[in-house]
Amino acid sequence: MNRKITVLCLMTVVTALSVVQSASAQNNLLNETPLPSSRILNRFGLERTWWGQATLNSARDKIMHVALDERIVVMIASSGIVTAFDAESGHKLWVIRIGRNDQTTLMPVMNEKQVFIVSGLKLYALDRLSGGIIWELNLPQFPSTAPSADENQIYIGTLDGSVYAFDIRKIKELYQERLLPEYSLSAQRWRYKTGAKITSPPVTTGRVVSFASRDHSLYAVSAKTRRLLYQFETDSPISAPIIKHGKHIYLASEDFNFYCLNAENGQVQWSFLSGVPIRRSPYVIGNQVLVLPEAGGISALRIENGREIWPKPQMRAVDFLAASSQLIFASDTLGNVLLLNRENGQRVGLLPLASFNVKPNNPLTDRLFLAKENGLIVMIREQGSDFPTYHQNPQKRPLLPELFNPETDAPKPAEAKADAEPTEPEAPAEEK
Repeated sequence: MNRKITVLCLMTVVTALSVVQSASAQNNLLNETPLPSSRILNRFGLERTWWGQATLNSARDKIMHVALDERIVVMIASSGIVTAFDAESGHKLWVIRIGRNDQTTLMPVMNEKQVFIVSGLKLYALDRLSGGIIWELNLPQFPSTAPSADENQIYIGTLDGSVYAFDIRKIKELYQERLLPEYSLSAQRWRYKTGAKITSPPVTTGRVVSFASRDHSLYAVSAKTRRLLYQFETDSPISAPIIKHGKHIYLASEDFNFYCLNAENGQVQWSFLSGVPIRRSPYVIGNQVLVLPEAGGISALRIENGREIWPKPQMRAVDFLAASSQLIFASDTLGNVLLLNRENGQRVGLLPLASFNVKPNNPLTDRLFLAKENGLIVMIREQGSDFPTYHQNPQKRPLLPELFNPETDAPKPAEAKADAEPTEPEAPAEEK
């Protein structure tokens, strides 16, 4: 018993020293790698809203993943330390450690209540509000993709070409009965086997789950029963992560074709011939579908028919970062941030921010997030945009209070006089 207490004390001291090291090194990090200056940002109508420092051991750790949605930013260090920030205020919500040092972790995903992270052969579910580990699950195979989730199930693609669906409610029941992680397979709802490795995280509509395999096919199965609904075959392997937006799925093939499919039945809505392979994920912003070919550049297609919007691709851009009402933020080959006009793709300006070498993609809101391997993160937005624009899920935006506008809401003179001088009710006829 005394030995256990001693070990726990030593672990506590080591953890405390790591946090102290991180905090004491923070000022040095800022001096070595300054934040974006207000002078440069103001020139383009931008402002720095907040910055933060992820918790890590600055002597050996580095940031591996930055994941975000409309409300939260999650950063994972190589040691397995996970730090969460509020996406709007920058408030550090929680810090927790999962897995073992330098164990392979995949990009986190979130639903409304939980954060899911794969580390090694384990899947962890963390509470969004507190960061506490709700449960951990043993995976049956080595994953080849990050997980995806809806409110009912979690989906994992693996190296052997399988996709597994796990029931979230069943997992919770097993955890409450203290049967995890030993009885992890009892939470498996179904497994679907394809002919080759799964190449990108599955996407779900709640009713249909779609996933791409190296066997040149996109599969769509029933989320409840795994029944095959349709299979879309291409002439070459699917080359980029597939995405779902609205009622459509977008995918690229090694044969240079880019497709827009109906997510429910697999019918081709339109296709675009890029001329070169597309290996980066496409992004949908408003009425634009942004594609990034392998040779560099970014093109904007009309969401309804796939025709090009911009006169020519913006060749200096190599990756999409975010989009505001007027601008597309993209990175160039040197790591700087390009500012592009959303209407025509022309370059508006450049932010020399190559030192921020971890640049997460944010197609969800109009906020630009930039980070460094040492854990420093900053959020940039358009001046005056106090409330974020939700590009993909506008229904999630909180209801805003109605503000009084003196020009439109002020009462008219006649109404004001009526309010100020109430008249006596007319006397009944018999009293006249």
